[in-house]
Amino acid sequence: MGMQDSPEMPIIRAERHRLRSWLATNIPIQWSKHVASIQHNEKGVTATFKDGTSARGDILVGADGINSVVREQLLQRPGSDLLKLVPLAAIVGEVDLSGEAFKRQLELGHSAYIFFGPDMSFWNFGGVHHVHPDGVSGRHYWMYMQPDPTVEDEDHWLRKATQQEKLDFVLGRVAEAHPKFQEIFKLTPVENIKKGVHIWRDLELNELPAGRVVLMGDAAHAMTPFRGEGGYHTLIDAMKLSRILGELDVKSNVAVEAAVSQYNAEMLTRGSEAVRNSRSVHSAKQTVNFMAKPLPKAEIVLEAMA
Repeated sequence: MGMQDSPEMPIIRAERHRLRSWLATNIPIQWSKHVASIQHNEKGVTATFKDGTSARGDILVGADGINSVVREQLLQRPGSDLLKLVPLAAIVGEVDLSGEAFKRQLELGHSAYIFFGPDMSFWNFGGVHHVHPDGVSGRHYWMYMQPDPTVEDEDHWLRKATQQEKLDFVLGRVAEAHPKFQEIFKLTPVENIKKGVHIWRDLELNELPAGRVVLMGDAAHAMTPFRGEGGYHTLIDAMKLSRILGELDVKSNVAVEAAVSQYNAEMLTRGSEAVRNSRSVHSAKQTVNFMAKPLPKAEIVLEAMA
């Protein structure tokens, strides 16, 4: 059972760093700028950075992620007041595969796949991180997940667990799964198990001020990755906001407030629905099961690059 791209349900999965690099084409980005404060009024916006520099413009777009400083400055509320814990424990690993082992993972999913434990008490997301230049090997990553309302506790076992203890735990939990789903865990070297604790949080906002500071993406509607929609909604935000700003008289404060109000209303309605759809672990299972269908066995042929 699986999901496949189709005209009715197009699926595009992009490697994050390559996508960012492509999006940055011909854009003069200044890296390592950290916002310290924002001042905004009817005449414009000034952002002051921690290195003492500042920038001024007509509109400031906060696309600075789930821990957005722009959002905190705009709403005058810390992220801890707004972000909601997703009660889910996760263990993450990466592994380089080649030859037949690489082919077997690609047969499970050309880009990515999800499987549930025999007792449905855990699930794993496995995906291709990137293919190596030789064309016959690549790096895969996996994320083992299970419901856990205590994952944020200071004494949670994952905070103290070694990489070996994490890997042993996963191997024990997947022992009853089909051997083809166990392979990627067994091939993962212990040093490739992510250290620390991965805490999932999401964000659902009901309203935002309409002015010269605008939010998009995870800064406005961070969501869990179960439906793979976070990047999608960020791109939709960017296209809709670009269209609005391209037609806007930015010197008119009335026009700015009206345009941003229109953008916020649509963005928050759409984004909040996506957050809710992605939030529930059980909903994610039901969605995947509902959309899955029998797929033909794929014959994977690897050709070495010259």
